[in-house]
Amino acid sequence: MAEATAAMKVFPAGDYRHPPTGTVQLRVIRGGSSYAEIDLGSGLRRVFTRPGDLLLSLPDRATHFRIEEQRELTLITVEPRLASRLLTAAGGSLEELAILTDRPMRDPLLAELCRRFESDPPVNDTVREWTVGLIFANLLRLGHAHLRRQRSTVLLTSQQFDRALAAIDTEFEGPLSIDRLAGLAGMPRRAFTAAFRGATGLPVHQFILRRRVDRAVELLEESDLPLAEIASLSGFTHQAHMNRVVTRLKGLSPGRLRSRRRED
Repeated sequence: MAEATAAMKVFPAGDYRHPPTGTVQLRVIRGGSSYAEIDLGSGLRRVFTRPGDLLLSLPDRATHFRIEEQRELTLITVEPRLASRLLTAAGGSLEELAILTDRPMRDPLLAELCRRFESDPPVNDTVREWTVGLIFANLLRLGHAHLRRQRSTVLLTSQQFDRALAAIDTEFEGPLSIDRLAGLAGMPRRAFTAAFRGATGLPVHQFILRRRVDRAVELLEESDLPLAEIASLSGFTHQAHMNRVVTRLKGLSPGRLRSRRRED
């Protein structure tokens, strides 16, 4: 079935601009975690991407990816005719997936379906179409769920987000509670956490953790401070905690990041 293909792709760090492809493309990040600037057709956003994230682009939309570290991904490409037919069978339409192009999404079932379609594609055409149909049925489910959340979520204003971000980026030394951030935004805790996740794509504590990793990497690259002091200045409870988190999110230990700077 030539109407749907899957392939593993590797993209070094760089700037990638693609005109509209005329196909539906679903990318599943398999390796590489860092911030990236991504435009899937709904405007450029700076987001943190990690393995398991899914990125959807539609046939008539150009895409732009500015990635800071190498990415490995599974790329599923589907002709619009097939996508529309499968979505109609699932009770939806291609237009209903547009809501999923504003930022990366996460869904373990969908990511696994895509990975298996790429690594062990069915030989039988009917089974291949069923597999692609499952992928689109789950995309439709995510789109409907995203729309329901969007309708019920109070949005953060730019001023509210800026106040919270200023606290996150300046109060590194010590715990920073969600209640304090919600207070700075003038919102109840539950409404703030939902609105913050809608604005960033991450839970508050995960966003804070990644900002602290960025702070640690900045100090590693620009200073000769001891690692224990960098951990304290970046808001980590101790050096071992920083080592674990930085290694997990950046793929290199703090010591290796520092030695890489010296090698350069």
